[in-house]
Amino acid sequence: MYAIVQRTALALALSGVSVGIAHAGDPSARDWIPAPVGTNILAVYMMGLKSHGFYDQGSRIGESPKLNVQGMIYRQMHFRELAGKTVQYELIVPGFRNTLDVPGADRDRMTGIGDVTAGAAVWLHNDPENRFWFAWEPFITAPTGRYHGSHADVSSGKNRWSTIQDFAIVKGFGESSFVEGVAEFEFFGNNKNYYGQTLKKDTAIRLMALVSTNLTEKTYVGLRYRYETGGRERVNGQTTVTRARNHQLAAEITHQLTDAHQVQLQYIHDLKVENGPRMRGLQFRYAYAF
Repeated sequence: MYAIVQRTALALALSGVSVGIAHAGDPSARDWIPAPVGTNILAVYMMGLKSHGFYDQGSRIGESPKLNVQGMIYRQMHFRELAGKTVQYELIVPGFRNTLDVPGADRDRMTGIGDVTAGAAVWLHNDPENRFWFAWEPFITAPTGRYHGSHADVSSGKNRWSTIQDFAIVKGFGESSFVEGVAEFEFFGNNKNYYGQTLKKDTAIRLMALVSTNLTEKTYVGLRYRYETGGRERVNGQTTVTRARNHQLAAEITHQLTDAHQVQLQYIHDLKVENGPRMRGLQFRYAYAF
């Protein structure tokens, strides 16, 4: 059982931090409202997440391991017009320090740069007058991060290619409120050096609903609900992790310091986890637009 727990720890813990955002983690409220064409944005994320219980097929493990994830993510975005559509190009570079403590075993820890992700969002419908947007963004993640096959669970990199397809819809209502829906599909290549074996993972599906409203002209609050399913894992053909049935809630507050500087604080809490660690913690984001 502990072998299963160790295996799934990082994959599940980082699935919501991996950058989404629309990938530096999962998306925050209003991430899918495009900036004006010509805008550049530099964003830095810092996060700290800890496990509060490990689960195997929905049942909590009695003497649970402990997982601690500390991360910093650099994200760069550029908005431009292409064929009459607003397009956002972005590059995401994460770094993590992952620590896994399993009862009766030595502490497993690794620090390093994670896998680099590149994406390009296209707003297929962009109607700021009626505050209605629909966008699609494909991401590609390359296996560039630090990885050791003998420490796969805590490696910053995943040693496999993957692609994410995001579809997002945003609608404004009232004076300063928005509701958003995001559907995300992640496809994984094989990791051919997972403790000397081959790890295969099925497509993961994440569905998210977000709502936000202004408290003041420069401050708004948001709430995000995320459901995740799929992602069954097999090692050399044998199922080691069943599909996910995970529920997560995140609350955030965002403040516009000036026209160019913005800060955000987010609290993340797993409500239910099928396999692996149930996580909670904080994420801070600073963004600079020019």
